[in-house]
Amino acid sequence: MRTSIAALLAAALFAPSLAGAQTMAFGCPASGTIFTYDSGTKVVAKGRDGMDCLMETVGGKPYKLRALLFDNPSPDGRDMSAFIAALRPERLWPLEVGKKIEAHYSAGGRTWNYVLTVARYEKRTGPGDAMIDTFLVEMQEQGKGGQRALSRWWIAPADNYAVRFDFSDGSGRANRAVVTSVTR
Repeated sequence: MRTSIAALLAAALFAPSLAGAQTMAFGCPASGTIFTYDSGTKVVAKGRDGMDCLMETVGGKPYKLRALLFDNPSPDGRDMSAFIAALRPERLWPLEVGKKIEAHYSAGGRTWNYVLTVARYEKRTGPGDAMIDTFLVEMQEQGKGGQRALSRWWIAPADNYAVRFDFSDGSGRANRAVVTSVTR
């Protein structure tokens, strides 16, 4: 009997904090926050415009980070407006484990299907090798002819920023970006 009362009491006390840990409202990093990547690239948060975080690469140009997921212009300078408009990643917010959105994008006579999912909430190594809370957002991309790709973002609620990004596709290409430090 004592065990079941203790279990009920523990569930009543801890359930609200666990439930709150499984959602995240949209927000941008505090203005002036500097994120340094393992490549040495540094970006500075400059503010917010709706679902866009205003960012700037140190020594480079400003860009908008849509829904904490997509850079516009992209790192290679491409205008991502049509892609972002088709995906509408803002629909994923607030982040909640299990939430999923689907989208289609066509360009140059080709069409791709996208599924973005908030896969899980997990602790992982973050900047400075500290264990931090993150939401894992996964994007599966499929095109004709068996083309496939998987992108993953680990978004840290404490920083309002993706502290890790991984990409891989069916042809063997892969890329990653890891935030190694955050300066406020």
